[in-house]
This record gives sequence, C-alpha cells and structure tokens, in this order.
Amino acid sequence: MNLAINIPDNIFFGINETEQSLSKLLKEKLALELYTSHQISLAQGAKMLSVDIYEFMSLVSKHHIPVIHDYDIVDEVTRVKHILK
Repeated sequence: MNLAINIPDNIFFGINETEQSLSKLLKEKLALELYTSHQISLAQGAKMLSVDIYEFMSLVSKHHIPVIHDYDIVDEVTRVKHILK
C-alpha cells in the first residue's frame, strides 16, 4: 500500500531533508509508534521497513523503547513463525 501526504513547499524546504530521507524518517517513526502502541510486532515492524528483525530491534532500542513488552513472548514467536512461512 502506498500513502501520500502533502507537505507545503515552504515547510519541506525548511526542514533540510531530501524527499527520500524524509520518507524513510516518517516510515521509521510510524513503525516505531505502531510497535510502541502494540499494533504491530517486531517482525511486522522489520517487514514494514524492509530490514531484518535484529536491525528493527536495534532501531527500537536506539529510541529507548523496550524491545520486549509485558505481553507473552509466546505470542510474538507465534507471529514471527506465521510471517516467515
């Protein structure tokens, strides 16, 4: 799925980012927010960013977000197995 957002030119040029770097930044922020709010798993976050799960875990840690939340780890393993099939 592709999503598009409009950013006024004066704002876009003022934030000193390229279109590609801004797109990557927004995608990372969205994945982190969805992970933090328990809407996606580690595996889904990694898939969303086209990185392996360890790279996504590193990104999560870099932003001081707990990699493993209080929910059951068995659920996470089950989701990963389902995605990798």
